[in-house]
Amino acid sequence: MRILKSFGLAFSIYSKIPMPRIYRNKENMRYIMCFFPLVGAVIGGLIMAWFTVCLRLNINNACFAAVAAALPVLATGGIHASGFINTSDALHSRGSKQKRLEILSDPHIGTFGVMSAVIYYMIYFGFLNEVTIYGEAAMIALGFVMSRALCAIEITLMRTAKNTGLLYEMSSAMNRVATLIMTILMLAGCGLVMIFLSPFIGGTVLLLLILLLLYYKFFVAKKIGGITSDTCGYFIQLCEIITVIVIVIGGRLA
Repeated sequence: MRILKSFGLAFSIYSKIPMPRIYRNKENMRYIMCFFPLVGAVIGGLIMAWFTVCLRLNINNACFAAVAAALPVLATGGIHASGFINTSDALHSRGSKQKRLEILSDPHIGTFGVMSAVIYYMIYFGFLNEVTIYGEAAMIALGFVMSRALCAIEITLMRTAKNTGLLYEMSSAMNRVATLIMTILMLAGCGLVMIFLSPFIGGTVLLLLILLLLYYKFFVAKKIGGITSDTCGYFIQLCEIITVIVIVIGGRLA
């Protein structure tokens, strides 16, 4: 029963999919990160379904790309996009770690956040517009699971910048061993499927995402002093755009 409640909490917090109301306490949050990558699986499924509809109805690539770029935001309620914007504002400030934490806590959006979001989605849309075959769409769908699996690993291994907030609650309550095992298995499984679809592209994506995680560990510690909910959203957005870029460019090179 505790596992089912963790499953429900994962989807109620990180998606807009309706879930039964579950009380957020330490016991119910113990396995929440184990199920976090499954939110990505739902998003990936939606992307694949939309890609199939576009192929069957001969809908042009631009329309596919526009909806595909919007689907992750609609499915999650924009929680990770919001983190990307807030973190962009904080990282572009010239203040101390404490000042950056204050910016992350500020509900108002700044100029750098807006500019970063516009540039991000212009690039994201542009590369999605180049996706024309099932194999590429399938690898992009797998990327949504991999980004969240890596984020869960990040939360398991890194300390939080603050001793308050939702992320601190989850980090304190989570079963770290079970989370690491589950998320590594999901990451490895998706990586192997991606490599099966294209050894060159799949291997490159998996390698770059793991390197990003290793770099991000030191980058966040240096700039902010630890992870927050916003920096996790920023990390997920980076994983997703890197995945799309590598898949499109790698497809052309291969």
